[in-house]
Amino acid sequence: MTNSTKSALKSDVRKGLSSPHARPWLAAAAQVPATFAAHQAWGNEPLVAMGMTLAAGALTAATWWAGKNTSEARRLHATLTTAAATGYLTVASFTDPLGDSQLTWLAIGGSALAASWNVRKVLRVNPDAAKGEGEETGILTKSLGKAKARLRGEPKVEPNKVTAKYQLAPGELTNADLGNRINQIASELGISPNSIRIQPDAENAAQGEMVFVPTDMLKTPTAWPGPSHPGGSITDPVQPGIYEDGAPAELWFPADQDSGRNATHFLTAGMNGSGKSAGVSIAVAEVLTRRDVIVWAVDPSKGKQTFAPFLPYLDWVEMTTAGGEAMIDALSPVITARADALGEHGYKNWTPDAYRQLGMPYMVVWIEEAAKFFREGTEMEGLVMEARSAGISVIISLQRPSATSMPTDVREQLGGVMCFGVKGGTTADMALPEDVRDAGARPEAWENRKPGYAYLVAPGVDEDRYATPLRTYYTDDQQIEAVLASVPRPAADPVTATAAGEAYAERTHYTDDTTREMPVHTDERAGQDEVLLERQINRDIDARLPSDDDGSGPSVEQLNADPDREIPPVSVSEVWAFAKPAPTPEKSPEEAYSELLAMLEEYRRDGLEHVGPKHFQPYGREGRIGRSRAWISARLNELADEEIHLAETDDAGVYTLLYPTLAAAS
Repeated sequence: MTNSTKSALKSDVRKGLSSPHARPWLAAAAQVPATFAAHQAWGNEPLVAMGMTLAAGALTAATWWAGKNTSEARRLHATLTTAAATGYLTVASFTDPLGDSQLTWLAIGGSALAASWNVRKVLRVNPDAAKGEGEETGILTKSLGKAKARLRGEPKVEPNKVTAKYQLAPGELTNADLGNRINQIASELGISPNSIRIQPDAENAAQGEMVFVPTDMLKTPTAWPGPSHPGGSITDPVQPGIYEDGAPAELWFPADQDSGRNATHFLTAGMNGSGKSAGVSIAVAEVLTRRDVIVWAVDPSKGKQTFAPFLPYLDWVEMTTAGGEAMIDALSPVITARADALGEHGYKNWTPDAYRQLGMPYMVVWIEEAAKFFREGTEMEGLVMEARSAGISVIISLQRPSATSMPTDVREQLGGVMCFGVKGGTTADMALPEDVRDAGARPEAWENRKPGYAYLVAPGVDEDRYATPLRTYYTDDQQIEAVLASVPRPAADPVTATAAGEAYAERTHYTDDTTREMPVHTDERAGQDEVLLERQINRDIDARLPSDDDGSGPSVEQLNADPDREIPPVSVSEVWAFAKPAPTPEKSPEEAYSELLAMLEEYRRDGLEHVGPKHFQPYGREGRIGRSRAWISARLNELADEEIHLAETDDAGVYTLLYPTLAAAS
């Protein structure tokens, strides 16, 4: 026999002995030397025999107890094997371990038990499943149905967190399909849908991880620990809250050339009571503690309820619709002037060095209740498209980012999202990217029952965190005021201040005592309303006039026509047609709104459960309401936001008709 043959034989023997199938047979054969050694040592010791008997019983009972989390068949098989092995060891040790009867029973019984474990081992292995082509492996069989999925290794178990790597059968199930079944998975496991997240493998679409967090660690709000980088730069991360694992949530506004991160605008969405304004307030308080940034803010609805602790520290703040429009209009020349100044000094984006060299701070523009401006026709498309390169980030905050609440072109430019609790899955789909929804983000599960809960999606944020819930810090006005009072504030640079024009120069200034502000007289407020009305009229005219871009605009002769010139006589040869009836004059907003409410009351009497614009279309501009379909849709959306007359549903443009109860007169 050659050396190579001997080596191969030794290798085969070694592999055979180490095989899982050989272990039961080795255990049975080991009984012979074990019983012989025990007989030689204790064969004449009755007390030892009694002790071994008790030990055999205890080990058998322990095997039964340890198998409580396995299948019943496996538990019974293991217990019987333990009882037989320990029983034979005890009897043979105190009789004759080499006797014919003992060896016969060992040969027959031991072989049967060893073979039974071999058979069990073989039946456990499904060759087709190992190739990804077989049946389910029993993982979440109810929620996954006939889908083919299996685990890749043992799940990783941590305190309040289980991570399970999975393998999908190629071509039969996708990560998106798995995400769409989160509600079913949660039902099968008896946990909240928000406790489950799907994290696809970036390099293999058939693999990923399921993360389960069964206990909500955000139930107790966390107090704001104060600014994370007081006196630092706006390029340092802003921390509005914490994730469920206790890690701080971080976001950024400016661009970062080193990491390739772009400057970012933010959408903050959430229904009434979801903690949206309070969450943004934490972020803005963080921003205001930085040395190289200024904030402009507008809230035409809640005003001081939102801005009270910030008033002395905001570079420009407006709390009326007219003032907000003036600020938004001023931003267009500001963007151009800042971009020109940065470009002249070789800056493609704003950087801290631009602040040091030019004295130009970064700008954050905070627009609360932005839907009110969009409904009035305020244009922000150019603002969000051009502002980032000029060192300006915009926060647009509203309840529902639907097409009736904000233009799609604006939504597409908002690279960051902080989505709080919303009403229904349709609104969640509008606010969050599709892949984040597929990964398990379910803000509709919170609605307004968990104020401060949110998802954060933005450049610079780890993508694995997109579908991880966070909760914004809790604070009060006194803490914000105390923090901001201790931090010096930069002023707007001359380029920004000059470009902002008269509206900026005449803005209201607030002192540290926010109850003392420059008064606005009645005639001044009337003037602001007139300016706002004039802007709205000009926008309506511009929208109705044909554009000159396609050559359809008025001709030079039309523009220079004499309004007092007599109309030339009509030729008798011209063909006349019957005139159409004069259009019904458009009703005032107040009259139309009253008619809308009256129709809702009529639909209540008719027992209608759901309404939408289609129920009012026949009575639109030419009918009873006397306004356009767009106007009707906007008013219905406002009524749904108030949740007095209407409530939103999961179907876009369909509302539940409510039955408000009027309070009795005192």
